Amino acid sequence: MQVHQYFDYHSRRFPENDCLIFQGKTYSYQDMQTMSQQIANGLLALGVKADDRVAVLCENCPEFLGLLMACSRIGAVTVPLNYRLAPPETAFILEDSKAHILLSPDEAMNPLLEAMAESTAKLQTVISCTTATNWQNWLAQQSAEPVKVDTYQQKGFLQLYTSGTTGKPKGVVLSHANISSLFTKSLVSSDNKTHAGSRDLVCAPPFHIGGSGTLLLPILAGGSAVLHKTFDPFAVVNDLEKYKIESSFIVPAMILAIISMVPDLDKRDFSSLKQIMYGASPISPALLEQAINIFGCDFYQAYGMTETTGTIVVLMPEDHRNALKGRPELLESAGRPQAGVEVKVVDSEGNILPPGQIGELYVRSESTMLGYYNRPDANAETFEDGWLKTGDSAEINEEGYIFLRDRIKDMIVSGAENIYPIEIENALCAHPAIADLAVIGIPDEKFGETPLACLVLKPGQSIETEEMIEFLRGKLAGYKIPRQLKIYDVLPRNPSGKILKKDLRAPFWEGRERQIN
Repeated sequence: MQVHQYFDYHSRRFPENDCLIFQGKTYSYQDMQTMSQQIANGLLALGVKADDRVAVLCENCPEFLGLLMACSRIGAVTVPLNYRLAPPETAFILEDSKAHILLSPDEAMNPLLEAMAESTAKLQTVISCTTATNWQNWLAQQSAEPVKVDTYQQKGFLQLYTSGTTGKPKGVVLSHANISSLFTKSLVSSDNKTHAGSRDLVCAPPFHIGGSGTLLLPILAGGSAVLHKTFDPFAVVNDLEKYKIESSFIVPAMILAIISMVPDLDKRDFSSLKQIMYGASPISPALLEQAINIFGCDFYQAYGMTETTGTIVVLMPEDHRNALKGRPELLESAGRPQAGVEVKVVDSEGNILPPGQIGELYVRSESTMLGYYNRPDANAETFEDGWLKTGDSAEINEEGYIFLRDRIKDMIVSGAENIYPIEIENALCAHPAIADLAVIGIPDEKFGETPLACLVLKPGQSIETEEMIEFLRGKLAGYKIPRQLKIYDVLPRNPSGKILKKDLRAPFWEGRERQIN
């Protein structure tokens, strides 16, 4: 089933229902269907064919959803560009994706487009708010008649680029079947199912699966999305209350921003809110407990990757409740696999490990990507007999809960002992002076590597190395406790909220051929 077919079904059945609410304006399903058909006809007139890549540069906006549905109608593949990248990085993605068309319906992108002039000059067509082919004029000239293109055999739907935390970004090709699988798993896993008339709040960026995926899910169910251009903690709180939002996906960094910046949360009415799903990076138990007390709804922790079309493992609401009733260790778990998801943990030789042993997490499901675009080398490294290697070290306990230990490349080997930074981070985050943190491995002449605590302190707070060591004593084995700390104003993060540990490590490993000892 093609993605636009879900959308067309709801448009036929409930054409006047709210589809999107954006900056105070409501777009019905009929409005969005008309827009998507105009874009589809316009792309066909430009010569776009099945499997062609169409790049889009915008923050969250209704036109992005229209473009997704338009490309689905004609069999093209949408390539959202990360507007937070530097122009040379964006140029790399344009070249790598082999896109000939760039659509930018967002005035906020004008400065970036000007900076990208050299790379966009190589494209066949650029339609934006500033180019000779103006977006609004171009769109108004297009027919809203249904297009007649046979896309039954079309596979590719969306091409998202990895964050490039360990190298050049790779284009992850997601299929219509992948999106359908994500939708099915979401319905099966959620006790609060999206439906016609329900409302989700979407504020994650469109170039991330946490943004494009969470935008598509309510629409495929016939619900509506209150779409925020970018994340603003005050606007999120206001709209949760104003629009009686039932569900939202936010990353832990966003939860922290809301709780630390927005006053009088206890006076807000969040009674319509049924669930919050969080993911993309770990959350501290203390922050999670605060959030549960403030919002008073079900919490789901989601684990997934761009390569798995988002969520494949969920820590359910009952797990959160059980954690607060005497099983706090559950909050350290990513949860258990969703329906149709297979998992295993293997050692370096590919042997399946028993419960309680740490190895690399492999996954298999119908939501696994088609592959990396034009990267047979990366595909060979990532796939093994139909299984996707996640690059995450993990263990699975007897109950089937998955405990992520770290990215395999982030593991610290100190004096022949394996140290997983997330264990240190989970213990250290409870210190009252610490607002944000990351633990990395730095060179050590005696042990090869040693952990360094990179800390952001709360206003007016301080911490000394000996105080940190004493705080961790008894919580961690002695060899895991960092003997050094460094204070930062802010930690570097990518657009999905993940801390860029490679950027933190770089100054300490400069001039060394190996990034490990």
